[in-house]
Amino acid sequence: EDLVHPIQLTLENLYNGKTVKLSLTRNVICSTCTGSGCKDPNAKTTCDSCGGQGIKMVMRQIAPGMVQQMQARCPQCEGSGSSVKPKDRCTDCSGKKVVQKKKVLEVQFDKGMRHNQKVTFSGEADEAPGTVPGDVVFVVQQKEHKTFQRKGDDLWMTQKIKLVEALCGCTFHFE
Repeated sequence: EDLVHPIQLTLENLYNGKTVKLSLTRNVICSTCTGSGCKDPNAKTTCDSCGGQGIKMVMRQIAPGMVQQMQARCPQCEGSGSSVKPKDRCTDCSGKKVVQKKKVLEVQFDKGMRHNQKVTFSGEADEAPGTVPGDVVFVVQQKEHKTFQRKGDDLWMTQKIKLVEALCGCTFHFE
C-alpha cells in the first residue's frame, strides 16, 4: 500500500528548488526470523482455531429465528493459517514478523515543480511477509503567496495603478 505525504512548499521553494530531509518510521521484515515470527522455522504450527484456513465460519443471530452465516478472518492467527506458541516467538519482533525502523529520506524538489506534482520513492513503504512493499509518495502543495499567483509557467500580480501611470508608464518596487 502506498504511503502519501503532502509537503507544503512556498512559491520561492518551487521556483528555486529545495531539498528536504524527512524521517519516516516504517515496518520492515524482521531480519532475525526473516518474517516467520518464530525462532525456529519448524516451530510454526497449523492454527487450531481455523484449521489452517485463515478464515472461520461465524454464525450470528440477527433476530429471533433468523441466523446469518458469514466468513470472518480468524482472530487467533490473523488470517495466516498458522500460529506460533508464545515460547517459540522471535525475541526481536515478538512474533509480529515485522519491526519498526526509522529511515531518513532526502527528497529533492526540482526547480519549477507544480502544485500536486508527485515525487515517488519506490518500495520504501511498509513491508510485510508475502507482499510487495508500496511506494512513498510526496505530493507538492503550494502555499499561498501574498503577492504572486502562479498560472502555469507564469507569475501574475495584481497592482492598482492610476490612469496616468497606465498611459505614461511607471515604475514600482515589490517584494
